[in-house]
Amino acid sequence: MRKLIFSLIITMVFFSAANVHANLVDTFGIGSRAMALGGAYTANASDPFAGHYNPAGLTQIESMTVAFGTAIMAPNLKARNYTVQKNNEVIMGGPGVNVRDESDNLLVPHLGFAMPINSKWAFGISAYAPYGLHLKWDRTNTSANPTAFNSYESWYQRVAVTPAVAYKVNEKLSLGFGVVLGRSESGTYQNLYDLYQKGITGSSHGDLTDDLNYSFNFGVMYKPVEKITLGLTYRSKADADFSGDLELKNLSDNEKKLINDTLCSKEGLHDAHTNNNFKSKIRLEDVNHPAQVQAGIRYEPHKRVSFEADIVWTNWSDVKQQTVKIKDKYIQGLLETDEQVHPRDWVSTRQVRVGLEYLLTDMFTLRCGFFYDPTPVPDDTFDIVWPDADKKTYSVGLGVNLGSWTLDGTFVYISTEKDIILGGESKNLNHTYGDNARVTADAEAKIFGYSLTATYEF
Repeated sequence: MRKLIFSLIITMVFFSAANVHANLVDTFGIGSRAMALGGAYTANASDPFAGHYNPAGLTQIESMTVAFGTAIMAPNLKARNYTVQKNNEVIMGGPGVNVRDESDNLLVPHLGFAMPINSKWAFGISAYAPYGLHLKWDRTNTSANPTAFNSYESWYQRVAVTPAVAYKVNEKLSLGFGVVLGRSESGTYQNLYDLYQKGITGSSHGDLTDDLNYSFNFGVMYKPVEKITLGLTYRSKADADFSGDLELKNLSDNEKKLINDTLCSKEGLHDAHTNNNFKSKIRLEDVNHPAQVQAGIRYEPHKRVSFEADIVWTNWSDVKQQTVKIKDKYIQGLLETDEQVHPRDWVSTRQVRVGLEYLLTDMFTLRCGFFYDPTPVPDDTFDIVWPDADKKTYSVGLGVNLGSWTLDGTFVYISTEKDIILGGESKNLNHTYGDNARVTADAEAKIFGYSLTATYEF
């Protein structure tokens, strides 16, 4: 029976991982309990998602346990007074031009399984989305939304399956190790400003995948005294190797003919693409998933109350730029380049996370959390593809113990700490509109999130 259950769990984990859509830049929690505690979970990690938070926590699992659920994130982003100027003249947008995102709600399923092997060893496997984003904006009305020339749809997401083992050295110390097997996807759709100036309304669709990437998680959990637990987790960098297609779409037949007639007159491009196949193989370079270190301390002043505080360091400074290599000579000729370089120059961040858990009765548990998440994105490389900012996240949750079953629900509210003010310093936005362009705007974001996780102990 156990072998059958275990096989089903593994199958469900891999199926779940293939259908994850992630949220903005960094996760807000994996599993409703951790999410309600603001992700301050490294010195707790007592459920099947310990493989991510701290693999050493698996030694706390007393019986075969399965957990599954989903989070729903509803983003609400706004850019106000979006203005593009050249030589002090407004060429697009202007005061009063406000742009809102049209993003779908983001579905983030999670699934995990854990079991003790013997008194010393434990095993777990989980599927989740470590981080990512998926945003949509209006494409058709560029007068109302000039940001569409930078991006009208973008996503970057990684899903992961993490098998992990843990070893209980003694009653105070546990060690854990997990291998993170991931798959990443990325894409950017944008209207082409150079073609727009020539009366062509086509857009560029770049879709890329990285078939497999991997990293590892190493965790330590130490209990120096009865009421205090210390946790430390290291998550290694994962190298990514993206490839895919760049395709020009939304072109009328007359626009296709105009492009062909123009480009085919160039040397070396005679008779090229007479079938109107505006497509090229591309590669995305200089992109890796950064290393992280998370450390936490959990204090239990009473058997019904616990408090945890964590610090998370993420090495976003590894992300210097993103370079798209274009293979097809025809598309190179149309775009007048064989590569598109997007400076990033991200900076490493330190998140502060805190969480409080109170066992109200044997049936009900109350939770709340908070974390401060500074953005890795500097103003001079800010764009619509990665519209991130310093954020504050507030969370509340309720756990219901039904015997073998436990249900955990969480609500989170995320908002930018202050409005993003752009005064023309963004190289990525300025470059979108050609030489000497200068983009000014202010922006804000709010995200509402809901999560439900069901856990069953055999």
